[in-house]
This record gives sequence, structure tokens and C-alpha cells, in this order.
Amino acid sequence: MRLSCGGDQREVEVRESREGLQVVVDGAAVAPAVDPIGPGTFLWREGSRSETFHCVREGDTIHLFWRGVSYRLVEEKDVGRAARRHAAGGLEAPMPGKVIAVKAAPGQAVRKGDELLVVEAMKMENAVRAPRDGTVRSVAARVGDMVGPGTVLVELE
Repeated sequence: MRLSCGGDQREVEVRESREGLQVVVDGAAVAPAVDPIGPGTFLWREGSRSETFHCVREGDTIHLFWRGVSYRLVEEKDVGRAARRHAAGGLEAPMPGKVIAVKAAPGQAVRKGDELLVVEAMKMENAVRAPRDGTVRSVAARVGDMVGPGTVLVELE
């Protein structure tokens, strides 16, 4: 995704792997551990360093409070990119959080509205539901995974 803050724009990608979270900003990768510790409050750990930050998403805007500074990050929509994701059938995490339930499996037939998995963020459960009838192509999240906004969790065909 492309995020802008003031006049500054960055390409940001958040990937979940077996080793944990990987964040790539303009091609530079970092691999922090991010744990929710309260509503909108997270602990960032990288090596022996740890920091607390606050983050909430409101539509296309991410409000971030980090190291005493408040940032308003706006996700820039790229029509081509959004169309490509939609065509691929990828269902994304609605906000940063922790996967607390996975109710779908590859090959499973689903109907519009079926709950496929649940992401807990800020002490609230956010269900990711099938937007249409289809078959689950893949599930990229497991219970306990930390996910970032825009992370593809389930793909439908």
C-alpha cells in the first residue's frame, strides 16, 4: 500500500511469515514483533529494543502516535492495484490485530456472508466474511498471527 503523511509518501508492505511480522518500507525490510497490549496500544520489539505505540485505523486513515509525535497516515488508493486485488479474490485484514479464529479451509465452499476468520483489534472482534459465494482457494493466517491492515488473509475463487 502507499501511505502519505504530509508531503511524504512511502510504499509499505506488511507480510506475516512463520518467523513473524515483516514490514517493508520503500524496499527496506524490518522484522519486528508487534503485540497488542491494550485498546489501540501495541508493543514493538526489535532485538533488545522495545517501544510502545498507539495506532487506530479509520477508513483510509491510520492515526499513529509514536515517540511523542502524532502522525496521520492516509492510504493512497491506486485503482489498478485495488482492481487487481479484488480480481484475485483476496480478503484483507481490516486493521492491525491478532487472528483469534480461522473458520475456513482451502477447498471449502462458502456462501456470501459466511464468517471465514476473526481478527481481534482494540478488544473488539472483527469478522472477515465472504463477500460472495465461492470456494476458499487459500488461507494465509493461523490463530495467534499478528496481521496488518491490507494483509491478504483468505483468497476465494
